[in-house]
Order: sequence, then structure tokens, then C-alpha cells
Amino acid sequence: MKTVGVLPLEEPKSADIFVPDEIFEMAAQSVGAFFEPLCKVGRQANARDFLELSKSFKRAGILRRYVDLERKKVLEVGSGFGTNLAVWIRHFDADAYGVEPGGTGFNQGYIASRKLLAANGIDPDRVVDSAGESLPFPDESFDIVYSANVLEHTEDPQRVLMESLRVLRPGGWLHMELPNFLSYFEGHYMVVQPPILWKPMLAWWVRLVFRRDPAFARTLQTGINPIWCRRQVKKAGKVYPLELISLGEDLFLERLSQAFTFEMQMVASRAGGLIAALQRINRGNWAGRVIVALQGHYPIYLTLRKTVTQRASS
Repeated sequence: MKTVGVLPLEEPKSADIFVPDEIFEMAAQSVGAFFEPLCKVGRQANARDFLELSKSFKRAGILRRYVDLERKKVLEVGSGFGTNLAVWIRHFDADAYGVEPGGTGFNQGYIASRKLLAANGIDPDRVVDSAGESLPFPDESFDIVYSANVLEHTEDPQRVLMESLRVLRPGGWLHMELPNFLSYFEGHYMVVQPPILWKPMLAWWVRLVFRRDPAFARTLQTGINPIWCRRQVKKAGKVYPLELISLGEDLFLERLSQAFTFEMQMVASRAGGLIAALQRINRGNWAGRVIVALQGHYPIYLTLRKTVTQRASS
């Protein structure tokens, strides 16, 4: 399976992307406050990580290993506070749109993202109030469908995947970043975990071992792992012609053998020691290959291509 080529991660050049104080406060009082007792990190620090624009450049760098963003029509499923959209439109010339369900309290992304885009001179109507299970777009509307850390929060992950493929054009790319619940790290609570083999396990683990509120853990789709991904791709392949490009094993091995970079600083502070220890003993990347063989790499980067069917000659 070939890629466009290994492109370096983009250097952040985000000074011209403006994040108003109002947006920061919305993030601090919503996602920041929600996760504060779960991951034991202050709400303002959570908000800074959540709104960090360099993540959008790193995500673009990973995506551009397969397909360029320039002049591509992109849909982000679960566009959060709009930072990816703002950076990708401004710096990569993407024709990008997002869907984010509206709400109050924890779910302020829809309102905040529209404010963020407007503050940066971008049409706020590029963000649509919608859930991923029912995308308000015609079939074959987008060149790229993207999401990051969304599927595990949805009511029906399989339906979100099928809807994403429905709106994807033939020849288009789907790229989803997902937690791997067969892995060693849980990114919402920011704790080490054993492989999750049945749904109640995470709630039990965070309550008994870390004395954290397990209610949020019970809402997560902990069945998501590489086995689940392959099974869903096989099912979807009966409806749409698909090519499974990667589940992110190659990127995990690459990172583990070199300088491992984390998307969020708070995750780096919790998992950095574990990764450093692995790297010290990882001669020839044997540790990474064992983890991949056990299907425990983190995160999953589910990358699919919707292939173009050949018409029978007349």
C-alpha cells in the first residue's frame, strides 16, 4: 500500500489565527471543567491543550502523507472548537467544513467554533449543527472526511463510519484518529490501562485503581480497537468499494523508534516516562513490533480510500 510520501510535520505558523479570550473561557468552563476531576488537570491547562493550534498542523502533516489538502473539499466530523478548520482553511487552502452537535455545558463546540471562524474572517456557516450519525450532505460531496477523537463518543460508531463513507467521493480519503482500547493508555482520564476486553472494564478500572468517577467511562465506546476497525471496514466494503490503507501501525513504529511527539502536552506529561522507558530498551524497534503484534499501538489512524469502480466496457 503506497502513500503520497512521508512529508515532514508542518511547522506551526499560527500567529495569524486568532483565538479570542471568549473562546478560551468557553473551553475552560466546558471541556476544561468537565475533564478537570477526571484527568486531575486544571481546567485552564485543559483548555490550552484543547485549543493548541500546533495540533492542527501536526494533524495536517499526518493526513498529507496520503493526500494533499490544497483545494480539496474536506469534512471534519466532530469539528470541536473549529481550530482544525481555521488552520486548514487559512494555511492549507482547504475548502473545509465541519459538523458539531449543538448544546450547552460540555457541548459548546458548535457555538464556539462559529465564533472562532468569524473572528478569523471565515464564514461561520462552514460549521453545521449535526451529529455524525446523520450527515446533512448529499452523497459523494467531499474529497476527504476526517475526524479525531470523536467516534468513541458517538451513539453509533458504525453508523458514523457509514455516513462518512456515503458523503465521500470515489477516489476520496477517510482518515479517523481513534483511541485503541487494547492499548496501554487511556487518554481521557490520562491513566495507564490494561487492554479493555469487555465494556465495563474501564469504568471498574478507573474507579478502583485511580478513584475516579466512572460515569464518563461508561459512555465511551470501549470496543474500538484494530479488530473492530477491520471488522467494520469489511462490512462497509460490501456497500462501498474500499481500500484499507493503514490503522496507524507504521506511524506508531516510526514515532517509537525516533523522537516520540505527543499531540497534547498534558498527555506527554503523563505518558512521556512510559514512552521514554520503552525507547531505551527498544533496540531494532522490537518493543514496538511486539506492541503492534498484540494490536496495542496508540492511537489508531484509520485510513481508507474509497476506490473508483471500473465500468464495464460497452
